[in-house]
Amino acid sequence: MSKTKKLIELDDKAIAILEKQAKLQKRSLKNYIEYTLEDAALRYSEPSEEYKAMMDNMLERDEKGTLKYHSWEDIKAQYGR
Repeated sequence: MSKTKKLIELDDKAIAILEKQAKLQKRSLKNYIEYTLEDAALRYSEPSEEYKAMMDNMLERDEKGTLKYHSWEDIKAQYGR
């Protein structure tokens, strides 16, 4: 994957906040900003074909009434919580 350089300007308050978050994650400020932006971009991207197929299957099973649901209480009881 190729990379492109961009110059961005942020106010000092935003930089200070981002620096604190970067330190909490043991990252450099540059790395933290790049990671955060790439993560946000991925959330805006279209889901993978595998995910779409899985969701189509789930919707089809729901429409047919063959999809099984478990309540949160059942799950907690099963795992002893």
